[in-house]
Amino acid sequence: MAEEVREVLNLLNEKLSDLFPYRLELADPGELKLLEKNARYMKAEQFQTLVENVKKDGNLSSLPLCYREKDGKLRVLSGNHRVMAARQAGVEQVLVLVIAGEKDMDERLAIQLSHNAIAGQDDLVILKELWESIKDVQARMYAGLDSDTLKALQGIQFAAITEQRLRYKLTSFLFLPEELEDLDQLLKETSAAFAGDAVYLANLNAYDAFFDLIVRLKKRCQIKNSAAAFLKLMELAQIGLEQLIKEEALQSSESISEEAHHGLA
Repeated sequence: MAEEVREVLNLLNEKLSDLFPYRLELADPGELKLLEKNARYMKAEQFQTLVENVKKDGNLSSLPLCYREKDGKLRVLSGNHRVMAARQAGVEQVLVLVIAGEKDMDERLAIQLSHNAIAGQDDLVILKELWESIKDVQARMYAGLDSDTLKALQGIQFAAITEQRLRYKLTSFLFLPEELEDLDQLLKETSAAFAGDAVYLANLNAYDAFFDLIVRLKKRCQIKNSAAAFLKLMELAQIGLEQLIKEEALQSSESISEEAHHGLA
């Protein structure tokens, strides 16, 4: 049976060779070589849940990524815990992805670390909503949430702001240390000036207006660097803030004078 599967996989690999930089192969999990150093760890309860899930499924539901070394054996770059779980679950054959081309040690280590590091984060509010929608106890066990995660979910309170996904844009600027000190001071002054205002989220349109302002400022002042343009914007904001403080002080003084005048009258 295994040989028949391998023949089918060989035909499939030939068809996919121009589109897919990997090969699908059938392997004995006991013969796969695990990483000698693996930064990714799994708590005992999580690993046991993984083993039970593999037993329930009868095999792995996601494929380990392997590299064929010079001795012909397959080294698991990503999916070491899955392979160990397959061994404990008594699985005799697993499907694996094998990198088709040659990779030096740096490239293999980079692949190993990237598969561990590039992973999404859970939105705990949505996670709680999904978790609580599961009624079957066995299904909840299969979901594999550990005790720490379940404890964190207990403190989650639903809020209107989380009822829909928010679109956002991330903007990064690099500043020199002395520039950062000036920026930090301005932000503190701005925070003090508007301490009575509460802002929870900025509308996405504000980003477009901000980006357009940075572009216009770069053209007007002949600035090439966006961080420098941002500092120039902060400089102008400082001038505007000082003017605003003066106007408020003047209005307050005029109001006091007017009240005094009415009192004398």
